[in-house]
Amino acid sequence: MKSYTILIFLCICFGSVFAAPSQEILPLTQESKDFFSIETTRMQNAEGRFYNIYVAIPKHKADKKSVFYTLDGNAFFPLLLNEIAAKESKPLKSLPIIVAIGHDSPLAYDRALRTYDYTPLLTEDLQDSFSGGGGINIFLHFITQEVQPFIHKRFGVPHKELLFGHSFGGLFVLYTLLSKPQSFTHYVCASPSLWWGEGKFLSLPLRLRNNPDSIIFTLGSLERDSKRKQSIKLEEIIQDLQINAPNPKSIVFIELDGQSHGSSIPYALQIGLEIFMK
Repeated sequence: MKSYTILIFLCICFGSVFAAPSQEILPLTQESKDFFSIETTRMQNAEGRFYNIYVAIPKHKADKKSVFYTLDGNAFFPLLLNEIAAKESKPLKSLPIIVAIGHDSPLAYDRALRTYDYTPLLTEDLQDSFSGGGGINIFLHFITQEVQPFIHKRFGVPHKELLFGHSFGGLFVLYTLLSKPQSFTHYVCASPSLWWGEGKFLSLPLRLRNNPDSIIFTLGSLERDSKRKQSIKLEEIIQDLQINAPNPKSIVFIELDGQSHGSSIPYALQIGLEIFMK
């Protein structure tokens, strides 16, 4: 397995790099509002839960056949758009439509809602230690059967689609990759919370039923020192996927030098965007 330790995008200003996510939702800058046409709608899933769907269409250099989906939309939508629109940002030749799926909450990260939506159902012996989860299949159905068709109807069926998630969102990306890999052509699994359920929901060896165009795993180097030691498990997963993949080079691990679990978020977003639009 190839591992890359990189100092990424030193010319990009991400504002304050945070060790723990703030629950305050960032406002969109005026530059973002000038750079993107922005649409917002509310959608309801099979359980009656509501979600905020944020859509950004670049006013210049737009590639409407490429769609970048991100979880934790309340937080990541303004974060990503503000940095793309900032003068300091590294320009790209073209930009995708950006779709962010956010919880119906005033919080940037609603812990209870994201725990339920982003994690799989565990066996009874683990449910006391890891409570509040189990809605992952309902949420995955919502994205693939409601959100994606909504976007396809609005803009046409895209040539490529990327799914981005961090932490519990990264766990959801990994689950989607393993259970319905055909749902997206590109995946970014950032710092997945593999400690959830002691990782027992994963069955080795891991095999992909089809091979997406690219699968990017990211992890902050400082996460290796965490008590949970999840980086060891992540590397085992990546190695297993590469061994059994039709195209092992499509699966890449990128270590973010000097970054923690929280501070790695903007870098992982930017990496996903740049690789997706190459």
